Amino acid sequence: MDPSFFARFGLYIEPQLLDADTCAQVRAAMDDAQQVEATIEDEGTYEVDRSHRKTRLAKVDPETLAVVRDRLNSLRETLSGHFDLELQECEKPQFLVYEEGDFFRPHMDSSDKDADEASGRRVSAVIFLNETSEEPAAGVYGGGALSFYGLLQDDPKGEGIGLPLVGSPGALVAFPSQMIHGVSPVTHGRRYTIASWFPTGAPIDNVWGRTQHEGDPWPS
Repeated sequence: MDPSFFARFGLYIEPQLLDADTCAQVRAAMDDAQQVEATIEDEGTYEVDRSHRKTRLAKVDPETLAVVRDRLNSLRETLSGHFDLELQECEKPQFLVYEEGDFFRPHMDSSDKDADEASGRRVSAVIFLNETSEEPAAGVYGGGALSFYGLLQDDPKGEGIGLPLVGSPGALVAFPSQMIHGVSPVTHGRRYTIASWFPTGAPIDNVWGRTQHEGDPWPS
C-alpha cells in the first residue's frame, strides 16, 4: 500500500529523508561492513532466534553512522509534535540486511515488560534504502513487506490483518513503538533498511494490542 494511506492512521511519513546518492553510499557501507546475526530481547537477555527474526546487522563505519543519526535527529522536534511527545535523541540506528528468506515475525519494539532501554522507546522509525520489484533485478528485492497490525480496530476481524507498506528508497516511516509490525520473508534480492527508536522515559499506556510471541501462528 502507498505510504500516504498509513498517514490516516497517525503514522508519520517522510518521503525522502535520504537522497538517492546517500542511499547508495549507505548500502555500499553496509556491504563493506562486518555483519552479524540480529538478536531479539527476552526479559533482558539478547539471543539469536531464527524462528522469530532472521536478518543481519551491519556494523557500518562511524562516518556513515553519524550521517544517518544526524538525519534522524533532525526530525526529532517534528516527530515530537506529530506524536505529542517530548522525544529525546534517537537510539543508535541499526543497519539491517535481509537476504532471501529473511524475515521478522510480528512484534512490538517496546512494552512495559521490557527490562532494558527498549522499555523507554516511544516512537520507532524505519528508513528504506532500495526499491522493491516483483521481478528479480540488480539492486531490488521482492517480498520483505513491512506490515502493520491492529490498524483496523473498528473491525473485529481486522486484528490479525497486516497492512503492508511499500517504501521507496530514502523514505522514512515513524510509528508508536507499541504498534505491532513485522517483515514478511524476502523472496528475492537483498533488502536494506535502517531502524531506530526515539525514547522519552515516560510511562507507557498499551493501546496497540499484545506482542506476537514465538510459537504464535503467522497472521494471514
